[in-house]
Amino acid sequence: MVGVSSGGNAPAGLQQRRFEPFERSEIEQTIVRRFEKIVRAHGSRPAVDGPAGRCTYAELNSAANGVARALTERPGGRGPVPLLLESGPSLFAAMLGTLKAGRFYVPLDPALGPARLSTIFAALEADVILTDRASLADAARLSADRVPVLRVEELAAQGLASDPPPAGSPDDFAYVLFTSGSTGAPKGVIQSHRNLLHNVLKLTNGAGITPDDRITLLSSPSFGASVSDIFGALLNGAAVCPFSLRGDGLHRLPSFLAEEGITVYHSVPSVFRTLVASLGRGEDLSKIRMVKLGGEPVRSTDFDLFRRHFSETSLFHVGLGATEVHVIRQWFADRDTPWPGASPLGYAVDGTEVVLLDGHGRPAAGEGEIAVVGRTLAVGYWKDPQGTAAAFPAAPGQPGTRMFRTGDYGRLLPDGCLLHLGRVDFRIKVRGNRVEPAEVEAALAEVDGVREAAVAGRDDGAGGTKLVAYVVAGRAPGPGIGELRRALATRLPDFMVPASFVFLGALPRTANGKVDRNALPAPDSERPALETEYVAPRNETEEAVARVFAEVLNLDCVGANDDFFDLGGSSLLAAAAVTTLADLFGDGIRIVDLLEAPTPAALAARALAGPSAALGTLVSLQRGGDRRPVFLVPGGAGEGPDLLVSVRIARRVGAEFPFFGFRSDPAPDLPVEDLAERYVREMRALEPNGPYILIGECVGGILALAMARRLCEEGQRVALLVLLDTPYPSWRRRLRILRRLLAALSGYDVFRRLGHHLSILGSIDPALRRAYFAEKARVAARAFSPARRLEGHEEAQEKAAYSRMLLSSRPAPWDGRVGLVVSEQGTRDGIAAGWSRLLPQAEVVSVPGNHTSYKREHVDRVAEALRHWLEETP
Repeated sequence: MVGVSSGGNAPAGLQQRRFEPFERSEIEQTIVRRFEKIVRAHGSRPAVDGPAGRCTYAELNSAANGVARALTERPGGRGPVPLLLESGPSLFAAMLGTLKAGRFYVPLDPALGPARLSTIFAALEADVILTDRASLADAARLSADRVPVLRVEELAAQGLASDPPPAGSPDDFAYVLFTSGSTGAPKGVIQSHRNLLHNVLKLTNGAGITPDDRITLLSSPSFGASVSDIFGALLNGAAVCPFSLRGDGLHRLPSFLAEEGITVYHSVPSVFRTLVASLGRGEDLSKIRMVKLGGEPVRSTDFDLFRRHFSETSLFHVGLGATEVHVIRQWFADRDTPWPGASPLGYAVDGTEVVLLDGHGRPAAGEGEIAVVGRTLAVGYWKDPQGTAAAFPAAPGQPGTRMFRTGDYGRLLPDGCLLHLGRVDFRIKVRGNRVEPAEVEAALAEVDGVREAAVAGRDDGAGGTKLVAYVVAGRAPGPGIGELRRALATRLPDFMVPASFVFLGALPRTANGKVDRNALPAPDSERPALETEYVAPRNETEEAVARVFAEVLNLDCVGANDDFFDLGGSSLLAAAAVTTLADLFGDGIRIVDLLEAPTPAALAARALAGPSAALGTLVSLQRGGDRRPVFLVPGGAGEGPDLLVSVRIARRVGAEFPFFGFRSDPAPDLPVEDLAERYVREMRALEPNGPYILIGECVGGILALAMARRLCEEGQRVALLVLLDTPYPSWRRRLRILRRLLAALSGYDVFRRLGHHLSILGSIDPALRRAYFAEKARVAARAFSPARRLEGHEEAQEKAAYSRMLLSSRPAPWDGRVGLVVSEQGTRDGIAAGWSRLLPQAEVVSVPGNHTSYKREHVDRVAEALRHWLEETP
């Protein structure tokens, strides 16, 4: 079940409860009039119930009347009323009393700290401060004897049962909440009575709030999330139950929920995860009918926790809101609701339209920045008319409505459900690829032993931006870096696997419980805590290799047995390391050596052995795993970048599958049948008997097909053959593909590389650009030296000859099980139609992109198809 909150629609099950919809006509009045209506109907019911105090609706109303009288009797007061109090009856009496006096309030949490409080108070130019005994000293410092400081307890004691005459209109200011702007300066968001009542309408009718509910208030009253809890309760006859999470509050939260009989739980997801982790002392949470999460991305693992720990009749609620807009979308789920993917924000709510915008602010189809169009957006920003005009422009073609860009990135599903893809301002570019930290965080949260995680981008100097993961373990000992990398490699493309991991006891948080990303520590250059113990290099060669690793990875030191990739090495850094190592040991060191011997000790031994230690045809791409090995024939010549592409595919498919790749360097001049016999011989030396699994990428698929036929001739079974965008070798296609190969192989793809480096130069600190340019110039000079140019030309010719040889072959029919992955470009080239005549059992899977991008930008789609076929293979 997925509940669609729109107008009076409410989650299933409300027919058993005393639910009365919040009528649309109720928003055309003041908050005070609605509250006083609730007091008349539910005066004896608890309005506030928590450790800070308890009171009924009648008592709260009387206290608010006392506050209103004191403010009304002050001559000339019409401006904002700062409220410096902790959450509790006095705070809510001050809020309502201020509104009864025809004024508007500004909640100031004492925990915000003196500097921030002073900044906000100075911006308000207030003529009074309301506080209580506990915060009296802080209020006096703010006032500095310039304005009166009134204690709410004393005003409430003089309360009256009779309400003051009605004051104000629905368009009057109700409150101002200050948030941090893009510059860090506090920014005051003004909301009117109508806006707040419309927000309560959406909450009430969506969540089905009734007088029987007891709603948590865990966030600071200075933050927007508190508004739905406070007024969602007080304008419906329910009880608001404040509870402070400071100190040992998180530890005591389960007991509070059970003892208070909470029915609606609301917090940010990170607090919810901590709550669930602390359960186990027999707390009875069966009365919680709804778990409501928001303020941070909600993950599928959060939904799993809900299903494991809460009653079968309870509901799971995810909402998107903003201080400027209130509730934008709502998603309801029961235990049987399928997870829609990413982080669901839900369906449309009353009077709140969502549009998606591209980077130029134009309407986008399907995916873009989330913007809200409506009549009850925030009034504006306090004393900032220019900021208001910029943030709330008129909606085109809709008189009387305005638009607000949330800064969140979303995708709209065909059924109308909106998914959250991350914050626009959190998006990171890593090696030219867009990365959503929320996606990496969600993958980390699924790793066994990880309680929570945060991911940020850090400038790595000449290396560009790198991802840093901050991990809080959920068990002792927690997962190590190698374990995390292996787990993430099965879920994410390699450019999304963090380069560094920082282990923390807890993530830093803001006052409202969200992760404070500005407080995440920068990773240092110390060697990370690997599963491998540190062993110092034992000879000069090991020291030289370790020094190169340390320079490339920006580490203080590297041990003799430290794995380059566990230390944070990527395919880009591997190429840089091999370039430097080749300067030290000659061109006998190649990327394949680093793949096979990724530690200083192993690579040094290979360098000392010299050319006689040249590798055979078969290369281990992914070690370990308990499944049948997979043999992959790369495109090109199975060297350098070709093997790195194969490694990327292997890691994405899953660590349980051992992968081996074939390298054909130096380029062979053998016929396809002879080359297939050679590869089969090496493969059977490693794995004598089948069934075998073969994958061929690009022209390597033609060779993989020949190998499959050879194995059958030798009486062996081939359980699965997969071709990855393998061209069908007709003469016309052969010429077109050869032209593409020669264009890609000649000139080292200069313009693409130049554009990549120019984009990096534009994004890094100006002080680092000279060093970056000097390093790249050194590499370029070496690459374009006469010897290198000749070598590069010969290498390009060898690869072209290899591809020409394979494309000139005439494959025979094959009636075994075949999977065929075809890119969009391959579909246009007729790959599937060509192979259908020879491979009648082929199952075709289409993936986005061209022949290059399908295996880089869309490797997850390729891996998904491969994993499906492999898991079906005994």
